[in-house]
Amino acid sequence: MAFRWLSGVAVLWGCAAEPAMVVPDDAGALKDADDAGSATVDAGADVPLLRDVPLVLDIPPSVDVPPVRDVPAAIDVPSVRDVPPSVDVPPAIDVPPALDVPAAIDVPPAIDVPPAVDVPPIRDVGVDSPDVPPVRVCPTLPAPPPDADPWASTGLATVGVPTTRMVASGAHRDLYLSGPSGVAEIAVRLDWGGSVVFFGQQGSPASNTIDANDTGRELQVALYDPQRQFQRCARDASCAGTNPCGNSITYLGWDPVQGGDECNHGARVLRSGLEGDRMVVEVRPTQWNPDWDAPDCRRSACPPAAVEAGVTYTLGFRFVHSNVVEVSMEITSQESISHLPTEQEFPTLYVGHGGPSTDLPLLLDSAGTPITVNNPANDGFVYANFRSAGPWVTWQHRARDYGVGLSMDHAGRDFQAWEGSGTGAPYFHNVRPRQSFGIAAGATVRGRSYLTLGSFDTVRSLMDMVTRRRAPFGALDAPSAASTARASGGRFRVAGWALDNAALSSVMVRVDGAMVATLPRSGARADVCAIYPNYPGCPGPGFDGEVTLPVRDGCTHAVEVVARDADGNETVLGRRLVADG
Repeated sequence: MAFRWLSGVAVLWGCAAEPAMVVPDDAGALKDADDAGSATVDAGADVPLLRDVPLVLDIPPSVDVPPVRDVPAAIDVPSVRDVPPSVDVPPAIDVPPALDVPAAIDVPPAIDVPPAVDVPPIRDVGVDSPDVPPVRVCPTLPAPPPDADPWASTGLATVGVPTTRMVASGAHRDLYLSGPSGVAEIAVRLDWGGSVVFFGQQGSPASNTIDANDTGRELQVALYDPQRQFQRCARDASCAGTNPCGNSITYLGWDPVQGGDECNHGARVLRSGLEGDRMVVEVRPTQWNPDWDAPDCRRSACPPAAVEAGVTYTLGFRFVHSNVVEVSMEITSQESISHLPTEQEFPTLYVGHGGPSTDLPLLLDSAGTPITVNNPANDGFVYANFRSAGPWVTWQHRARDYGVGLSMDHAGRDFQAWEGSGTGAPYFHNVRPRQSFGIAAGATVRGRSYLTLGSFDTVRSLMDMVTRRRAPFGALDAPSAASTARASGGRFRVAGWALDNAALSSVMVRVDGAMVATLPRSGARADVCAIYPNYPGCPGPGFDGEVTLPVRDGCTHAVEVVARDADGNETVLGRRLVADG
């Protein structure tokens, strides 16, 4: 049988010479075939079963359908097979009238199908069909978090809830940070550049382990430049190792001191207070010698105010144990000149010398070996350079039952100690890590130290704990965090840097949580080591290599780059999205 459209009316006709059945446009269902006559069926013809095809379609009148091509006489059209009564013919499918087909679309004439082409019946295609490959659905991944400041994470958690209070000490204003469990507290003097003037037991002024005698003797930062080290030669950077004005700290050259100057003018604090889990002070240090850049060896009277340097110091304090304070330090230059590397006070710890504080005359290395300080120096002072068995030292009572320990985050073992006997020079004791670095114009330098309170045995235990738990830190430079990276041919570049206080065992790359690559760390990164000097990984903390995605699926994958040290501490350096293709 066949269909033909005449003026919006579907006409059905068969091969027999019986009248055609006419179905009006608005027929809601098929008429009973017996009402219009029966089509003759050739019982011998092999005709495929009709699929479920609706017999009536509403076609918008705007569509011009060309007349049906005449079928050549050579094509035998088989008679229609009886449709089994079990086949339900669905009602007509209504095509929404809103679907307007533009008149400009030409409908091509019917295509003649050669009789030799067997067109298989259309099969119902389902999701379980073996002939149709499953469609891969890529998971939607959340955007990775922004990279953290490498200096913000140490692997050492803050203990307790940090609280601060302001205390008047004579004419001074001291800001205290109290540790947990009522054990220890630390204080900075806001009119002395935020230098540390107290570290001891809570509520016990006599337990103070810090000197706090004047603006030059606390826990504080001070810097030097070998070409501008002394007065008279500092102004033109012509210093060559010998003080042309005499062997005295009075004639120091470029020397920004956190506490203040030799006239006891305190350095100016730019900001202070609790920021997150840290007590923070930002300081504009002063030149120790107000005549530091004079062209001669003059000694002027103290000026009414300090001479400020073109750098700032930012220090942060937090308790990582009831007896341990982490001290983070950042130097930022606002100068247009650079200062060459030399040994710096970063920081120097002046310890209690009696009077209102406790006296700590015994210097011990990490093995408990006493350090003798007796090499003559300027101004009646004596000093000693020594190497500790471990990365820390401590000043103690002679009974070794109470004192303060100092270590550096980079785990350096070289130290320098100074003393004044009280006869030829003021009575004092100090120690500093021996570390050399310079400060380029406009640059930043960062460092971190730890103060520990207690007996020698307590200091030893806690310093070992800090050293073991300190995690790596670093940054991921590639892939960029700005957008999703593309893995061309399934490969992508991973580059960055990592540092630690111990040897790094590996930098690992994880894709979707599974470790797929380990990258060596040996690339020179002078830019990194200028900011973080004296760490064991310098001058080669960089890593750079290509990583292959474990599967090629056209999807986006979550990539994580992790640094692990020899103590098993891990730090995620960065997270990225990388698309295959």
